[in-house]
Amino acid sequence: MFTYQQEIARKTIHILNMIIPLTLYLFDRTFTLTLLIPITLIFISSDYLRLRNERIKIIYDYFFSYVTRDEEEKKMTGASYVFLSSSIIIFLFSEGIAICSLLIMSISDTLAALIGKRYGVIKFKDKTLEGSLIFFISSIFIILMMNLNLLIAIISVFIATYVEYAKPGNIDDNLSVPFSFSISYFLFSKVLSAFSLININ
Repeated sequence: MFTYQQEIARKTIHILNMIIPLTLYLFDRTFTLTLLIPITLIFISSDYLRLRNERIKIIYDYFFSYVTRDEEEKKMTGASYVFLSSSIIIFLFSEGIAICSLLIMSISDTLAALIGKRYGVIKFKDKTLEGSLIFFISSIFIILMMNLNLLIAIISVFIATYVEYAKPGNIDDNLSVPFSFSISYFLFSKVLSAFSLININ
């Protein structure tokens, strides 16, 4: 059983992932990917070895078992998915979209988990209404700081909030959350631009 104290420790590490979009904001895509891709390969390789080598697994468990969920015992950890999704999103999408989606993954997902588990009363499946609300509200604050089209960004945040709650196909939310925002914003921008309904930044 994953305790609330373990959740705090895990999410403290998780929120530090905001250094990735901050690096992208301060520098550029090429510099960020030059650092990020090797780190991603190291984490994925380490996970692969952990799952197939008992000695490496023992070493991993000694240092990280406290923040590892039970379901991650036989699959990649959330950290590998964070770096994988960050690398792909920064490569595929504009800097504005990438920064927003990765900040939402780091900050909004963290707040939703901690507040939902601590103060959530209205539950749906393994999520809470309170957690989803704080996810949505914090995501709105994030998009307001960026030079994105506000209407499209709000729609994309709503979609990301639903994806975070529904967890479709049991996909790791370090993949589903940032991709749902990025893809939604990109597609809505293209559709509206095609019909010349709105000027997209």
